[in-house]
Amino acid sequence: MKIQRILAREIFDSSGWPALQCELHLEKGHYVLASVPAGSSVGAYEAIELRDGTDRFNGKGLSKAIHTIEHIIAPLLVEQKLSAVDMDQRLIELDGTPDKSRLGANTLLAVSMALYKAEAVAEGIELFEFIAALVGAETVSLPFPLVELIDGGVHADNNVPIQEMLLMPVGAPTFRSAFEVTALVFHEFGNILKKQGRSTEVGQEGGYACNFKDEREAFDLMMEAIEHVNKKQSLSCVIALDVASSQLYDVDKGLYKWHDRWLTSDEMIHMYEQLVAQYPIYSIEDGLAQDDWASWTTLTRTLQDKVQIVGDDLLVTNSTRILHASEDKAVTAAIIKPNQVGTVTETLQAIMLCKERGLNTIVSHRSSETDDTFIADLAVGASAGQIKAGSCKRPVKYNRLLVIEDTLTFQVFDT
Repeated sequence: MKIQRILAREIFDSSGWPALQCELHLEKGHYVLASVPAGSSVGAYEAIELRDGTDRFNGKGLSKAIHTIEHIIAPLLVEQKLSAVDMDQRLIELDGTPDKSRLGANTLLAVSMALYKAEAVAEGIELFEFIAALVGAETVSLPFPLVELIDGGVHADNNVPIQEMLLMPVGAPTFRSAFEVTALVFHEFGNILKKQGRSTEVGQEGGYACNFKDEREAFDLMMEAIEHVNKKQSLSCVIALDVASSQLYDVDKGLYKWHDRWLTSDEMIHMYEQLVAQYPIYSIEDGLAQDDWASWTTLTRTLQDKVQIVGDDLLVTNSTRILHASEDKAVTAAIIKPNQVGTVTETLQAIMLCKERGLNTIVSHRSSETDDTFIADLAVGASAGQIKAGSCKRPVKYNRLLVIEDTLTFQVFDT
């Protein structure tokens, strides 16, 4: 099936800023839409977005990206037989830079996602099935959700230095029951805040964003909510953290700002040891900064038998950095964000490399999101194992996973 037309437009993301959408038309009246999110906590080594840089929308306009799609990329692909992987490679070669700085990671990804969606449509299969076929998977699995409960760091105007405090269900037999228990804990946590006369306003990713005396007070209230739900549901949650330490790190000092103190890397690691000993923490993401590479091995050696050590800013879905980290034993898991690298094909390569190197993978949204559900299909098709998509107040990707679970259940039943 051939591509007949490619268009692009500005839409708006969950933060109210422009986001890029690609509309790709095929023969027989078929068309798909793909839109790209943006991050507010952005790693220094991520592929580069193409924005206008003018006064309009504080430089965040997307006229250049739209022009690039419609006048540079479209002529290369229109009237060509659809082949997502081959066309991704042509896009990579067209850009020709290691950081996508010529055409922009957002520009390339919008087209790349549309290509993958379109080929699934052309094949008459679900997107997750198409992705599974590409990676050679005979079966797929639903991911465990890591659901935002508390926003901190740059995601909220509060005094919580940890950027994300998340819930991860344990013992749930299905994705539906897993998400249900996190939703119940989320609402119970809100009830606790109300009883204490605290704000129940939410931050950028839909987690509660009120002030706490310190992170331990937040942990204690999390445990109160978890234990309350566990008594009623016989299901429980453990805790996952995204510290986003690059936002706390002073490169000149080589120290981390934690409340009113400056901590060394070793002091940060010791603090995590104490927290892990006191609370049921399963995962620590970006516990150290992207430029504190040498200390990551110490962090992993110290805590890998107790928690998952996750790299995001350190790895940025970049296969070269993932390989380096695996060789140094610097992490046990990697965050996967397609817009960090620029194409779906490169994203799948990063996931497969992680699997080869024995690293867990967590497909992740961004702080400024769209209603595109691509990453839900990506997490299932690649059997990534885990997914982060915000709180239960940002349900669109979780709802897509519920649909996929039903689809797979029906397929097994029909078989």
